[in-house]
Amino acid sequence: MEKIFNKKTALFVSGFAVLFKVFLSASLELHPDEAYYWLWAQNLALGYYDHAPMAAYFIKLTTLFSDSEFFVRFSCVIVTVILSFLLWNFAKKLFNETVASASVIILNTLPIMFTASIIMTPDTPVFLFWSFAVYFLWRLCQTGFVKYWYLTGIFFGLALLSKYTAVLFAGCLLLYIVFDKKTQWFKNKHFYLMFAAAFAVFLPVIIWNYQNGWISFTYQLGHGLSSSRFHFNYIFEYLGGQCLIAGPFVFFAGFCAFFSFIKKRDFDSKNIFLFSFSVPVILFFACTAVKRLPGANWPSFAYFTFSVVTAAFLLCGSAAKKKILIISIAFNVFVSVLLGLHVKYAILPVDKFSKNAAIADATNWFAGWKKLADNLLQRDVKYAVTDRHQWGAAISYYSKNKIKVFIRGLRKNQFAYWPVAQDLQTSKTALVKIDNEMTADFTKIDGAEIIYVERYGFPVRQYAVSETQGYDLKGSAK
Repeated sequence: MEKIFNKKTALFVSGFAVLFKVFLSASLELHPDEAYYWLWAQNLALGYYDHAPMAAYFIKLTTLFSDSEFFVRFSCVIVTVILSFLLWNFAKKLFNETVASASVIILNTLPIMFTASIIMTPDTPVFLFWSFAVYFLWRLCQTGFVKYWYLTGIFFGLALLSKYTAVLFAGCLLLYIVFDKKTQWFKNKHFYLMFAAAFAVFLPVIIWNYQNGWISFTYQLGHGLSSSRFHFNYIFEYLGGQCLIAGPFVFFAGFCAFFSFIKKRDFDSKNIFLFSFSVPVILFFACTAVKRLPGANWPSFAYFTFSVVTAAFLLCGSAAKKKILIISIAFNVFVSVLLGLHVKYAILPVDKFSKNAAIADATNWFAGWKKLADNLLQRDVKYAVTDRHQWGAAISYYSKNKIKVFIRGLRKNQFAYWPVAQDLQTSKTALVKIDNEMTADFTKIDGAEIIYVERYGFPVRQYAVSETQGYDLKGSAK
């Protein structure tokens, strides 16, 4: 397998993945979620209602000279390159160059990495910093050098500054300590100073939450465990989502490796370490699924070590396992390229199965926002009012912030913490209703212009735009 999995192959596959991301990043409209984080970057703060602030900082750095879609997403490309080199180094130290090559190829061909990771969200920085924290912790285990305690703590803190779910690193670390019998760490002052370093890095978010009534922490706890009912079917939906983002062959191979590890009681330090920082994260969200369906992307950072687990398990096995490895990678490349091209060109015949399925196609979110913003700019309105923060952010982005947007929806978001213009109640304002299910009858709205976004040859979203001279966010048009 050395002829297939080597440094040249890893570089080729990684390079292809990066170039494909560059193509998609430059050619697709922003997803409304990305526009929302871009708007954060225009209003930098120590924290935000929905998430920790690192995504905004990344976008701010990459858009210093241009606010184009490509530069909003440029962090995704950079992170892919860094993760590839980091994983190579990590897996090579753990095993050998063959496993390192396979690990890098598996990671880069996961559908969530190959295609979905072009979307600039908090998942991008948390994946990066979680991986660095894991890497430096392993270097600590190898060398015992004191500096690695603090590097681990710093990157753990940076991961928390990216997304609160990075707190799972502490739980994974505890599992590793227990199963690898490293309880002597509890007597080491550097162990506690590592957490102090993480706390110091994360402190700005704590300060911001304290100043704002702990709103972000409260929201995220409710967001993850909001339902009062149990939904056991969500567990299977969640696991199905993991099969999609990792590819079914890779996902099942990784868990076969885990069960083999348990059955054979192959408790060497490498295996314990790799499983401690991958499987518990995936299973944690499976457990929370009984209360609320987690996003398929939520455990994405676990796939840094999961890729190594899968590569080592399949390469160190029989000839059949090695064939499965090649099939897994080929399948993921095929699916990822197909999905990427579908996002851009709508090449999958979703409409042939069902018109409703075509309307519900999640890739529709990458189209139609510039068309809406252009219509509003032609109206020469000063403000726009709509129902959801992501939609409002898309209007802000594609109007180049020339139109200030306000949100009238019930769901609280960061817009509620930005000031409302004093002249909103007297200025020319566009009222924008958006229907992404094509079920609303906008013809009943007096004076509204209906704008359609088409894919598959028919409308998949509609906007109703009307104008008013002044708007009261507590009530209605003046």
